[in-house]
Amino acid sequence: MKIIIRHSTDSEDLGREEMEIDGKEVLFVRALCECPEDATIERDLVSCSQVAGFMRIAYEAGKKGEEFEVEKV
Repeated sequence: MKIIIRHSTDSEDLGREEMEIDGKEVLFVRALCECPEDATIERDLVSCSQVAGFMRIAYEAGKKGEEFEVEKV
């Protein structure tokens, strides 16, 4: 299982990150300072269901004996 985390900044120099698992983009995180009132679970915030899904992917990879690798770009 390989996770790639890409960190960048937007046009206002605010941080943002994208996460890819085994070549598939699964998560995009950005600052919510422009419209914090719009930040809701499963819309702009990571939900517990998403975290559990990521844990399931890691669990299945571990059962297969795959290595766990994280690369930050």
